[in-house]
Amino acid sequence: MAREVIRELHPVEEAVGLLLRSSFKPSTEEVPLTASLGRVAAEEVRSPGDVPPVDRSVLDGYAARWVDVAAASEESPVRLRVTARIPIDAEDPGSIGPGEAAEVATGSPLPRGADVVVPAEYAREDGGFVEVYRGFAAGYGVSARGEDLRASEVVVRRGDVVTEYHIGVLASIGVGRIKVYRRPTAVVLNTGDEVVELGKPLRPGQVYNSTGILVAAWLESRGVRVEGVRVLPDDYDVIRSEVERWVERVDFVFTTGGTSAGRRDLTVKAVRDLAEDMVHGLALTPGRPGGVALVQGRPVVMLSGMPVAAFSELVAVFDEFYRARLGRRDPWEPVVSARLRRRYTSRPGFVNVVRSLACRGGEGLAVEPLRVTGSGILSTLIKANSFFIVPADVTGYEEGELVNIRLTGQGIPECNGVARIG
Repeated sequence: MAREVIRELHPVEEAVGLLLRSSFKPSTEEVPLTASLGRVAAEEVRSPGDVPPVDRSVLDGYAARWVDVAAASEESPVRLRVTARIPIDAEDPGSIGPGEAAEVATGSPLPRGADVVVPAEYAREDGGFVEVYRGFAAGYGVSARGEDLRASEVVVRRGDVVTEYHIGVLASIGVGRIKVYRRPTAVVLNTGDEVVELGKPLRPGQVYNSTGILVAAWLESRGVRVEGVRVLPDDYDVIRSEVERWVERVDFVFTTGGTSAGRRDLTVKAVRDLAEDMVHGLALTPGRPGGVALVQGRPVVMLSGMPVAAFSELVAVFDEFYRARLGRRDPWEPVVSARLRRRYTSRPGFVNVVRSLACRGGEGLAVEPLRVTGSGILSTLIKANSFFIVPADVTGYEEGELVNIRLTGQGIPECNGVARIG
């Protein structure tokens, strides 16, 4: 069997474009609001009206006109006539004029003409009048109409991951069900005679299936349901058979390993013989041996067996396609700006995925690349707390230049406690 040779490196955009031509279209389902946490919204939800719908009091006290109470003090209290007592369910709270006030509770609608609520502890009522012992600014104690949400204001965008905060706001406007995307399915096929399942003893030359487990965890964290993580031998027929079998059962097939140009790298050969279209070899670092293919119209993503290279291929290629299909505008990770602690030079014409360590300094966030080589150095993914992507048309950044980094959730230390690298 002829060796598979990487003769040409393709732009990352070409690989993403091929995946976008696949038959994958995420389906949707409507679920109870309480079951939507962590799901990806498949529709835009807008507020049906202003929240609150009218000006309301946020405390117990007396609604009044600011001009009447502004000069009130202990020494010189202001005396106002109480004209109404307004319950929280009042449909028409009426109005007040100069020298008048209305008793209100927390949640009561404000009478027309009122623009301040005097707390009950700074007022004393006696014989139909109330004495105010302190002045308050206009708007104090008032929740203005539409202060929380305006009518038609977007609450959830298509592509948003539904958080507990979304759920709270949606509940406040009476939304009980929401349309979300069904979780797509995937399988991870790990190739290599040297790859061993977790829990088995290692013999010389063998490695545990860390790349496959990493890929599966990465997918699960983004809402993909992984149906299996399997280890396959370096056998062309087995690899081809498994890809062909799984492409009919799941939305995405991922392979790891077997994408370089060695004699045992059979994954690309097996997939090529099944594919309608394929891109192998990426202008990406790390991640040069990666590739994508369409088999029966389904995406097959061929990842490097080296874990950091596989992560890079997931971030730069698959995630761009997947987010586009879900209508997600932003990466899954929080994106912030940070200043480089040293100059960074990237390979011209290549997309660079750079693991980095962000820290907090006197001038805000700073960041430094952890390592620019070593696609098998898995520990840098936890020693890092961020990464950034350098486009192919950028040759690097100068020290002190702002770059957009994606935070990976390991916390951000103080810069004075972080040793400089290199």
